[in-house]
Amino acid sequence: MKPFYWLTYYSLKGFFGLFYRHKVYGLEHVKKGSGIIAANHASFLDPPILCASFPEEIYFLARKSLFENAFFRCLITNLNAVPISGSSEDISTFKIVKQLLNEGKKVVIFPEGVRSPDGSLTSLKRGTGMLALHAKTVIIPTYIHGSYDAFPKNRKWPVLFGRTATVIGSPISWKDFQQLEKKEGQEALMHKLEQSLL
Repeated sequence: MKPFYWLTYYSLKGFFGLFYRHKVYGLEHVKKGSGIIAANHASFLDPPILCASFPEEIYFLARKSLFENAFFRCLITNLNAVPISGSSEDISTFKIVKQLLNEGKKVVIFPEGVRSPDGSLTSLKRGTGMLALHAKTVIIPTYIHGSYDAFPKNRKWPVLFGRTATVIGSPISWKDFQQLEKKEGQEALMHKLEQSLL
């Protein structure tokens, strides 16, 4: 890890451990090399929770508008945030993510696209499956528990003290779907992912 990322990782690990008794399950499923960390999205706490849960550098997609402030741009850039102008299904975003995956990086994608209004899993967009098949990489289904209760969409500030957990599931291999017709393969892969996150 880069020094700043290392410092942030251990700071967040301590913070979530102290205030939310955070636990991580399934680290044995995380292998070396590229992968799409496909996680449910219910709270602004989800990215820092993921940062504190994976003991290696991971990459995040962030709206370009978040990079307008010089200080915040410096902060999130050092935490591997990559500016994008649209969703994971846009061509420009697709190219950025595919390049990161080709470099052996792990990239966080929230397949729902937006935060859940009530903490439950909403419908998944097809872009994650398309990326996995094109980049020939695994999808790591990752369920974040408790982030909605700690910081739901209708609150301005998180609730201090609670319980959170990250559950990392068995990787979904693109190879299991490559023999299918393109659209059918994407849909089958996304169905498998959805079942893994429920």
